[in-house]
This record gives sequence, structure tokens and C-alpha cells, in this order.
Amino acid sequence: MLKTMPKLSHKERILSLIKSEPIDRVPMSFWRHFYHRERTAQELAEAMLDFQKKFDWDLMKVNPRAAYHVQDWGAVLKYSNDEFTKTQTVDYPVKKTSDWEKLKVLDPTQGALGEQLQALSLIKNGLRNTVHFVETVFTPLSIAGDLVQDDKMLIQDLRENSKIIHQALEVITSTFEKFVGEVLNTGASGIFLATTQWASANYITKEEYLEFGKPYDLRILNAAQGAELNVLHVCEPNDFLELFADYPAEIVNWDASDPTNLNLKEGAEFLNKVVMGGIDHKVDLLNWKPEQIVEQARKIRESMQGFRWILGPGCTYEPKVPEANLKALREEVEKWKV
Repeated sequence: MLKTMPKLSHKERILSLIKSEPIDRVPMSFWRHFYHRERTAQELAEAMLDFQKKFDWDLMKVNPRAAYHVQDWGAVLKYSNDEFTKTQTVDYPVKKTSDWEKLKVLDPTQGALGEQLQALSLIKNGLRNTVHFVETVFTPLSIAGDLVQDDKMLIQDLRENSKIIHQALEVITSTFEKFVGEVLNTGASGIFLATTQWASANYITKEEYLEFGKPYDLRILNAAQGAELNVLHVCEPNDFLELFADYPAEIVNWDASDPTNLNLKEGAEFLNKVVMGGIDHKVDLLNWKPEQIVEQARKIRESMQGFRWILGPGCTYEPKVPEANLKALREEVEKWKV
């Protein structure tokens, strides 16, 4: 008589997967913004904990307002009271090239960064050690991109004023190396390092990413090496996934459903890491019926036999996605014994 594998906890399931040890089923994690509940540490923590309570994910990505990282340098936000409307940046700190030189290294325990640390402490207490949770941290080049209103300004400056941009990236990186240390001090399991649009041929070249992206990314990840696990997220079509194989992150997530990128199996073969994703979050998850999205997931599972993977989206999914689709996927993975 065959022995059945005992049911693992969320934390055991993820750590066993990372260690290439047996697991009881395929893990799953999805994430979204709660635009109307991200203004304070208390609001964000409650939104994340409510979301986890509803869906019981195997891994929590803390999803703060997507400009928290530039507020302390002077970005001004217009907050949203609507679940479906994003918080907007209405004033940007860098308006001309010389403004890059005004950036100073920040104290990560103060201001908007300090508020994030408070939220993480509340989340830690609320989860009661039941699930790994990772804080969203953006790469230094991504943060630089959020300091300007138009991406074209950063692209022009990194091509024409590279010394100034390297100096700015040094300030940003020094700030977030310290911030990551404080994130780990809250009890967070690690970070979810996101490239946003910058690791894509739609914006810059691979050579430019190797100069202005990778060295600073690696410093952030090195600052997080005391973590239990770290996730790397590569955004956008036409991504540079091949540049990230040597990054010290246990889990890699990208838009594997986009035809210009590697699919989940191809990425798993190339990276030799735990990969997360597969579901088309932009169209199918939003528009399909539950039985259709479950069938997509089953096909992904079939292709991923023998690989270490977590079912998930290619990026943050839209708040308008029907909860029925998420519930159907969550129920489906319970049947996916390994």
C-alpha cells in the first residue's frame, strides 16, 4: 500500500520546494493592489491579511502603493478612494538633469519607508508564522524611473549623462540596502524585487541594463541574503530574463504567458530555479470563465512535470478579475498532488 504524503504547512511547502525536497501539492500565490486601502500602515496590513484569509495563498507578496519608494524624495501622491483606481503621482522630484544630483541617502526608518516597516510588523503579527511573506522592493533603476514623469528623460540621461545617473543610482541603492535590512528585521521572509519596465528591450538595451541595472540589483539582493527566501520579478514583454540566471533569488516570476518571453517551462529549464507564474493575468484571468482558466492551469501543470514551480500570475492582476476565477484555481491546486 502506497503511503500518502502528509499535508504540509504553507511555509513547509515553499521551503521544501526551494530545497528540491518532496512536497504534497503544487503551491499557488496571486497578488493584487487594494488601491483604496494602501494609504496607511494599518490599512495596508489589514488589506493584505484579509486577502490571505480569503484565499489562503502559499506565499504572500505584500503589495504596497506603487510609489511608496519615491515619496521620501519628494514625490507627491493623489490617493485613491476607489478600489479600481490607482494612486497617482502628481508631482515628480526630478524635473531636469541637475535634479538627480539633489538626491540624498534616506533614513529608511522614517517617512513612507518607515511606514512600510510598520505595515510589515503588523502583517508579521497577523500571520502568526503561518505563511512566508515578502515585501515588494523595486530595483534601483526602476526607482529612478519613478522619480521622473516621463521614462524618456531617464533614458536620455543614462545615455547622455551617465555619470550623473550612476551617482543617483548609488544614492538610491545605498538607501534601499539599508531599507532591506530593516525589512528583514521586521520578520519578513524576504523581498520581492521588481524590475518594472526597465528589464525590457521595449525601453533600453541589454548592454544598458548590464551597466545601469544589474550591478545595483545585485547589491539589493546581497543586502537580502539573510532572508529565508527572495523573489525576483521581471516585468514586461520582450524581457531580459536571460540576464538574471545568476541573481541570488530562490524564486523567479515573469510574464510567461506573453509570446515575446520564455514560457514557464522554458524559463525553468534555463534558470534552474523555482519559477512562479504561468497564468495569463492580463486577458484570460480577467475575461474567461472559471472552468476555462482551470483548464489553462491544468495544461501548465502538464507541461511543468519534473520542474519546481508555483502557480501564479505574470504580474499583479487587476482588481476587476472575478473572484470566482481565483477561487476555482485555488480549489484546483488542492487536487494537484505531486
